[in-house]
Amino acid sequence: MKKGLPFFILWAVLFASCLNTSNRQTFPRLEIPEAIDRYEPSVITDFQNNEEPMPEWVSRWLSGGIGEVESLAPYQYHYVFVSRNEGSNFNALKAWAQSFSPELDFPRLAAARIQTRLNYSVPLPDFEYGAFYEALIRYAADAPWDGAVMEDTFWLRRKYIPAAEENPVDDIIQPPAQERDAWEFLVLISINKEHFASQLHQIFDNIRPYPSPTRDQAAAISRVKEQFFERF
Repeated sequence: MKKGLPFFILWAVLFASCLNTSNRQTFPRLEIPEAIDRYEPSVITDFQNNEEPMPEWVSRWLSGGIGEVESLAPYQYHYVFVSRNEGSNFNALKAWAQSFSPELDFPRLAAARIQTRLNYSVPLPDFEYGAFYEALIRYAADAPWDGAVMEDTFWLRRKYIPAAEENPVDDIIQPPAQERDAWEFLVLISINKEHFASQLHQIFDNIRPYPSPTRDQAAAISRVKEQFFERF
């Protein structure tokens, strides 16, 4: 009996563990493309309809990001999103922009901006919000968002200039960095603020994260819900 007891205990623990996880609702990590930070110095060498000034939304986005675009009068009551794609094949990028679908492509833009908002609030959102953090991003990426409108597209061409290496390693021979050219396509999307907020609140109401948040996590989740659009 003594020899069989440890095996019985191990079997019981494993069986109980299976029972505890059978009904568990899990959310695999969803990779959302972050906003692209351009660390490489670059200059714009060409752009669409270059005989005319750039559209104001493009100039604003290049100089200050989404916030600058949303400050324009036409978007006073809208959130705007810019989808960006870059590469060396102009025709492929043009086809990407022409085939952009607000119904199919907007959810991931919304999820990325929601994720950025959560990350802005706290240094460790996984810890601060628990399973709610992952669940919210996944729900937002899968939700059938309604009301997003494709406003405009624009392209430009950049020449990237490699930065000089500050501390070269003397004993390692490295080929010199080369300048490169790339096409950059932008797609502008807008959605009414109240309509977006209404849909997001529905997502909030439908989320049932597992494991359930702790008392501290529940308090943090409540705070971020109440203040969500202050820094959105």
